[in-house]
Amino acid sequence: MEQESKSNNILYAIIGVSLIGFIDALYLFYSELTGNFNCLINKGIFECEAVNTSVYAKFLGVHVSLWGIIFYLIVTLLVFLIIYEKNIYWLSFFLPAIGLLGLLFSVYLTIVEIAIIRALCEFCLLSAVCSVTIFVLVLIAKYKEFSSIFAKLDFWNFYIKEETE
Repeated sequence: MEQESKSNNILYAIIGVSLIGFIDALYLFYSELTGNFNCLINKGIFECEAVNTSVYAKFLGVHVSLWGIIFYLIVTLLVFLIIYEKNIYWLSFFLPAIGLLGLLFSVYLTIVEIAIIRALCEFCLLSAVCSVTIFVLVLIAKYKEFSSIFAKLDFWNFYIKEETE
């Protein structure tokens, strides 16, 4: 019997958070396509329509919710590769890199909501919370697997599977 990864439970948690983020981004993309933004709060500072129809709602000509869908799919795919291919190099380099990218983009969008648009979207904030949570869980999983978040950055050999005893 193969030895299970020390970080498998955390990896499954990442899949769960990714699924929440994916559904959230999918809802926002559907709202963008239909033009019908239904916030749950929609009072005071919470104005989903103002946020999602602003000029900042598109990045490289694509609505940011579609970028969110792509991000959550990539995270899920990488976690499945780590779990089922038993290749820890995906956890060593690629998953932290994509997690950091998602974290930075979410922080940027949240700052834009607060400082420039001066309105918040609770679905956008949920996506930001998912991105932050994924990044933190990735760092914890990497630390559990390697005893240091900076260990095994040898991404040149990421196709080599480790031998099991």
